Amino acid sequence: MTDTQGRADYRTHQLAMAALAATAFFASAPGQSFLIAVFVDDMLVGTGLSRTTFSGLYAAGTVVSAGSMLVLGRIVDRHGLRAAWAVVSLALALACGLASLAAGALLAFLALVTLRTFGQGSLPLLGTLLVARNFEGRRGQAMAVANLGITGASVLLPPVVATLIVAVGWRHSYQVLGLALLLIVLPLAVFVKDGPPRPAAAPDPAAKPATYPPATRRVRHGRFTIPTLSAGLMLLVLAGPPLVGTALTFHAVSILGEKQLSFLQAGFALSILGAASAAGTVVSGLLADRLSNRALLTMLSATVMVAPLALLVPHPAAAYAAYGVLGFTMGGMGVINGTVWARTYGVAQLGRIQGTAQSSMITAAALAPLVPAISQSLLGSYTGALVVFVIFSVLTTVVAARWRVASD
Repeated sequence: MTDTQGRADYRTHQLAMAALAATAFFASAPGQSFLIAVFVDDMLVGTGLSRTTFSGLYAAGTVVSAGSMLVLGRIVDRHGLRAAWAVVSLALALACGLASLAAGALLAFLALVTLRTFGQGSLPLLGTLLVARNFEGRRGQAMAVANLGITGASVLLPPVVATLIVAVGWRHSYQVLGLALLLIVLPLAVFVKDGPPRPAAAPDPAAKPATYPPATRRVRHGRFTIPTLSAGLMLLVLAGPPLVGTALTFHAVSILGEKQLSFLQAGFALSILGAASAAGTVVSGLLADRLSNRALLTMLSATVMVAPLALLVPHPAAAYAAYGVLGFTMGGMGVINGTVWARTYGVAQLGRIQGTAQSSMITAAALAPLVPAISQSLLGSYTGALVVFVIFSVLTTVVAARWRVASD
């Protein structure tokens, strides 16, 4: 095989893996908030649950899904991405089937747990690992392409599924989604690769393999592991955007109403968030291949801090700006999270490392809505929560600016 042919095959392989990663993000939609929201009102009627009970089950299911990411990461390291793809896509299809049968609190909870575990958590994790293991150069740009999959799903699928629900009902709509996963997503497992093809030329025996620091250390006589200091600080920084972003999005209408914006104006602010998210994905993809990890983490934390700060300004334009900046940050978060771990710790044990990161971000997102709710309950406004988010963002920005692997 000529060098030219080898490079062409390698490029084709990378394009295929980037497309599969984007598909994984797109196919995660049944477990994502933006698509579950389309079903909520009909599910409340069908299950006989109150909105408060359903919301509690949703939060609990999200927390459970966060813990499952730790297990999935280890499964990927042990059995590979292809097997994990097959299992996860089949499980998400079955979760859609279970959701179509939901009646009462128990079945609703099990449906939400499986939808969140295999949709919101597992498929994005597999998409991230596909990029990390198959790209070294231009990894940030590849992660941007992958994350555009979920952006596309958030734009295209809600109106399509809403139309389907009107036509055939919410239970049959979940069955259609499950069938699509079985017929389209599951068979793609045969194309999944755990790494780039072997080079045509023999490796240089004088070349030294790349070495990476450990991301975890064993405690209590080796019974279990915990993140090293630098990995733990990175987890803290990367938990900031989902914490702030989910809280401000979940309570957006109420927060913006407190700022004297109408329901329609709040909807416009959320549309700005969606458009800015796509822009953040693209820009972060370009920057991720050019900036150091410390610079990327500092940029992420400093940018997310702007959103709660702007919401403290009593002017409608500031509120629109806040959600624009928030969307930009949330779009960039997926790209940066998918880049910094592999760059710092390599890909040998990346499944468990990336799984831990995914778990911490999901947990932050699950708990985030409680902060504004408590602020509103105790203080009668969201100002207290916004101040808390600013302080937390300042803390993570300082941590990011001082972050270094050598601290371990």
